[in-house]
Amino acid sequence: MILNIEHRKFLKPLVEWRILDLDSLIMSSGNQRKYWSAQKLIKRLEVKKIVEIYRDPWNKKNYIYLSELGIKEISPDLRPILSSGTLYHDSKVSVLGQEILKCSFVFQSIQLEHQIKKGKGIRGIQELIPDARVLGKFKGANFEAAIELELNQKEKSRIIEKGNYYLKSNYYNHALYFFPDCDLLKTYYETLKHGLGEDFNKKIFLFSCPNILKIKPSFEEGTGRVMNKNKTFLEVFGGVQ
Repeated sequence: MILNIEHRKFLKPLVEWRILDLDSLIMSSGNQRKYWSAQKLIKRLEVKKIVEIYRDPWNKKNYIYLSELGIKEISPDLRPILSSGTLYHDSKVSVLGQEILKCSFVFQSIQLEHQIKKGKGIRGIQELIPDARVLGKFKGANFEAAIELELNQKEKSRIIEKGNYYLKSNYYNHALYFFPDCDLLKTYYETLKHGLGEDFNKKIFLFSCPNILKIKPSFEEGTGRVMNKNKTFLEVFGGVQ
């Protein structure tokens, strides 16, 4: 056994969130360590090859995730192993998910892609697995929504194909798309409206979350399109009880 009980508890949030910055890891673990103490611990665990560190090329912030040895020690059935090619996107999904859960009157729990695959099962290779899904209650009704974080513009055919999947899906009540800026949001809105008709926006909601490429998303400064009207994420979900 390489890790003691305290270390295991500290790293446990990485099973759920997969990759977190140190501040978020400290908060999620409920650990009372000061930042400098946690930083020293992470460095020791990195030397022991329990964790690996990804440095965001844009915000210069370090993000921590379990190595193969760390997964073996903490949660042997954790799959799939994070890919080096998706660390940037995965780190943004994690911070977005934590920000969404702050609207706790509506959003009660969240599962990331790896948890969906494990719990739901893959019924076919063409089944689309979102970046995350949230469970919650909106105006007295339970609902389940897919979460998609789009950092870059995809091909129009791919955008329409994914949107069509969510429109036809009986599994999700809604699909919530998030973008780093309003320009990309507008591009997706026009593409989806042209390919699927403007009624798509009754089920698929689009929101921008500025600053997600920097450190943390900001719904306060964001924009949105819901029911073909301009509504921000907080206007839709922030004040609902």
